[in-house]
Amino acid sequence: MYKSPLLAMAILLIALLAPAPASAASPAVRTDHLQSRLVAEATAAVPGARLTLGLLLEHDPHWHTYWRNPGDSGLPTELELTLPNGVTAEPIEWPHPQRFELADIVNFGYGERRLLPVSIVIPADYAADALPVRAAANWLICEVECIPGKAEYAFELPVAPTADADPRWADDFAAARAGLPVVSAATLAVAEDADAIALAVSGLDAAVAPAQWQWFPETPEVFANGAQPQWQRAADGWQARWPKSEYFTALPAEVALVAVDGDGTAWRFAAGVAGTAGSVASSAPAAPLPGGVATPLGLLAALVLAFLGGLVLNLMPCVFPVLSIKAMSALRSADDRAELRRHGGWYTLGVVATFLLLAGVLLALRAGGEQLGWGFQLQEPRFVAGVALLLFAMALSFSGVWEFGGRIAGTGQRLTEGNGARAAFFTGALAVVVASPCTAPFMGTALGWALAQPAYAALAVFVALGLGLAAPMLLLGFVPALARALPRPGPWLEGFRQLLAFPLYLTVVWLLWVYGEQTSPLGMAWLLAALTALAFALWLLGRRPAMRSPRFRAAAAIASAAALVVALGLPLSASAPAAADVQPTTDAGSEPWSEQRLAELRAANRPVLVNMTAAWCVTCLANERVALSTDTVRDALAAHDVAYLKGDWTRNDEAITRYLQRYGRNGVPLYVLYPAGGGAPRVLPQLLTADGVADAIRSM
Repeated sequence: MYKSPLLAMAILLIALLAPAPASAASPAVRTDHLQSRLVAEATAAVPGARLTLGLLLEHDPHWHTYWRNPGDSGLPTELELTLPNGVTAEPIEWPHPQRFELADIVNFGYGERRLLPVSIVIPADYAADALPVRAAANWLICEVECIPGKAEYAFELPVAPTADADPRWADDFAAARAGLPVVSAATLAVAEDADAIALAVSGLDAAVAPAQWQWFPETPEVFANGAQPQWQRAADGWQARWPKSEYFTALPAEVALVAVDGDGTAWRFAAGVAGTAGSVASSAPAAPLPGGVATPLGLLAALVLAFLGGLVLNLMPCVFPVLSIKAMSALRSADDRAELRRHGGWYTLGVVATFLLLAGVLLALRAGGEQLGWGFQLQEPRFVAGVALLLFAMALSFSGVWEFGGRIAGTGQRLTEGNGARAAFFTGALAVVVASPCTAPFMGTALGWALAQPAYAALAVFVALGLGLAAPMLLLGFVPALARALPRPGPWLEGFRQLLAFPLYLTVVWLLWVYGEQTSPLGMAWLLAALTALAFALWLLGRRPAMRSPRFRAAAAIASAAALVVALGLPLSASAPAAADVQPTTDAGSEPWSEQRLAELRAANRPVLVNMTAAWCVTCLANERVALSTDTVRDALAAHDVAYLKGDWTRNDEAITRYLQRYGRNGVPLYVLYPAGGGAPRVLPQLLTADGVADAIRSM
């Protein structure tokens, strides 16, 4: 306590009249759904040096402002600085944006807490004691509705020979710099096509696959914002077509793109357009681009991995039903090695031909702009229903309900049963169809590499995958020891045949559930009705003596027709919802995956586990049962505050397809673990164990 009241009053008066100390930030300004302020990276201004300022935006949840190209709607944020004479300001440096979608509208911008950096240059002869900074900003902030906003900011920095970084904003400036696109040394060329913009990139390292990146058009009104370029290998790099914007008139003098790779690094590609549209000059010399997320495989390594993946695929549960069919054929021919070789060859031909057919369709659809991956056919409810009906008919035959006897009704049975070449070929085809829900080790890497290559390399990888799947059956005819190990045919075969019907019934149950997930409980009921009608028709066909009666023949025909009508009417009677309307089924403690939610969590420096799955993916379901749903993993997630995001690819979802491609994958499962603080993500194995996942979480 002061002894003199007069002295105390004098000290208080001096304190009140003294100028406020300089601050490296303006006061925060609160406007509609946004808090903003202007901040400085350093605590002082240094003459002759650059100083980085930042417009710090803190958005309310689900609200966003816009990038330099706002997309289909919106306005870019503007910042106007007022500075002392001689101090100059540079334009805003734009970190790569997030993608925001509402119905058919696609926008690019920022949510949560983001900083937009802008640099100023202080002359060496700046002699004042302080640097006053004034600024005015304008923006448009949107969720569903949009609200214009503006604010003014002011603060002063002391002038000093040196300056330290202000720790209050260090993380914000670091995050902004991490998001700034790196100028690519690769060559970009653009040309106008009839309904698209043709792109060509050369000078990329062989390990880089632009098809797996997310692309943003920096130049507005050139590209369709809702599309992504469809890249394909070319002799000197990569080529793609990107649909034009509906507002396109002509190519501007420069076209720029921003791409974000799987590690979160952004790259900027620019091309100068000289003369008329279609006459193209690059903006940079060709040079390798570092980074990338594609596995650096060669063709030989991809072929080996594909063969091993196909071989291991025989051990996956989805292939068991067809192996049971082939086992019956092998057992009947156990004493005839030549017959075993012939069956093995036709079975292999059926497997390889079907893989090539699926690969050809997949490559053609991708070239046409579809975002598809391995297992795409099982994303279509009609296909799932058809496979369920076929396997159910085969199971009923194994159970003795019916035998091949009719000319038309027995066609499917004739294709896959018996000892002929045709039966062996179509059993191989069926093996590929039912193998699609499973992904074996090595397959994901090989297929992800293959679908980013020219067609000949992709098809070669699919051939190797087919040879791996067919190898065990093929070897039976060429390795005498294996043939001798087979039990000899006998009366016991009939009981064994009936036993093998039950894996087929279980597969049908699983396909029913998948169909219900894709459509609705009503859709599942309609498919059950079709199965019942099919069973009744086949039961009638199995009653051979009674079939001589015209009434029985008429009843069988009516029942068969009913099964066909119900099956064909399934998509109409139980229409599947659009992929965007499907809410993914999530476990307790998990959230539905979205690019926006992942970006929000990473911006908040939380660790994240992403699980990309599908109802028809048997490997995914097994991993969830034996690993992800266990107490061991749940405890590890809780102990390290890991957010768990689950993406459902049961129906085709282009956002998930793009995410898979970013990590060199073209199918599920995919498990990615993001550490806190924005570190590089880690891709977990495709076959999980509870201890393995928990250890990965603990070691982040």
